[in-house]
Amino acid sequence: MITYFLFYILIIPLCILLHEVGHGIGVVLTSKSHARIYLGNTDEKNKHNFSVGRLHFHIHWSYSGYCSWNSNLDKRQNFCALAGGPLMSLLLVFLFISLIQLVSHGDFRTFINGIIIFNLITFLLTAMPFTYPRWFGSLGGHPSDGLQLLRLLRET
Repeated sequence: MITYFLFYILIIPLCILLHEVGHGIGVVLTSKSHARIYLGNTDEKNKHNFSVGRLHFHIHWSYSGYCSWNSNLDKRQNFCALAGGPLMSLLLVFLFISLIQLVSHGDFRTFINGIIIFNLITFLLTAMPFTYPRWFGSLGGHPSDGLQLLRLLRET
């Protein structure tokens, strides 16, 4: 019971935050721009909490996240920024698949399986090119990372 509580209260928001950090890493590795990483809404209520280099964190416990960066990045830089989130989710899948090999059967193994499944779903839902339906909450009506990448690749 406690593992389900921890999963929904801690792991899901943390995995979403790490996905957004992936976008931010894509920005700072390929440009001199700063990235603003949000867990929760992007409004003025979600104040700046701390920075790590050019990554600026605005964390308000939530099940949604967002990363913003300077709009004057070139095509390659935007590609790296957009791809960073799904790649981070995929990296987490492989990291926890490696970790599960070290864990014997039991609740902890089930917990890690849940993390793997959540990050795999996150990877798939962000890498596939489509517009999120309204029932996706704060993402409703917005293009997925995959759709933004496809549009970027189609630009001349």
